[in-house]
Amino acid sequence: MNVLFWLGIAFTLVAPLLIGIHFDDQSTSWVAALCGAFATFMAKIGDLAELSLGPVKAKMKEQIERAAATIDQLRQVATTTSEATLTDLMAGSFMGGMSLKKRLELHDNIIEALREIGATEAQLALAEKDWKKGISVIYQRAIRDAVEERPEPSKINVNASDEQKKAGKEINDLMNFESWECPSPNQIRSVLRKYQIESASADKWISDYEFFLESNVIRDRKIFEQV
Repeated sequence: MNVLFWLGIAFTLVAPLLIGIHFDDQSTSWVAALCGAFATFMAKIGDLAELSLGPVKAKMKEQIERAAATIDQLRQVATTTSEATLTDLMAGSFMGGMSLKKRLELHDNIIEALREIGATEAQLALAEKDWKKGISVIYQRAIRDAVEERPEPSKINVNASDEQKKAGKEINDLMNFESWECPSPNQIRSVLRKYQIESASADKWISDYEFFLESNVIRDRKIFEQV
């Protein structure tokens, strides 16, 4: 029965998360959670029936403490798994395939699922660490495209001035793509001043990038999804 108890806890926490993320079926997630909770309760109902009121309280306290420790471990496992999933999800955005809009929606679903199982802010930050770096890479590309006035991200502006080309290249060179480390908004502004680039579009993207770094919120998301 002990095995059933711990399996019930594991099922209650993990199954709804996986079902909700991979199948996008919230109703089935709740049913899975209830089934797991019921199995956990039934695993211990015999012990409760044999105890008097005093020992029941002590036994329940002990079981709650043990369950709390296990739940924390499972939250950590879920956080680590989500970190890997979000990193792969972002890496895939640099190779085409699934749209950025869909990737952002999946990110939101994963973070919401972690919140529902009680993940801490520190755990959420860990899960999103590389994802946020990837978002910064996308912002940098949007800024470079605006500086060079590219008609589309994949098309070079053949009429771009030498200053625009140099500024775009320097912005790109400031990024370490292997580690997804990007220049700060102020570094990018310095490059634009250096080459005397005045672009309302680039300034807007830099402002949005800065806002994201400060708030973890993508401003004008529909426009961002088209980058």
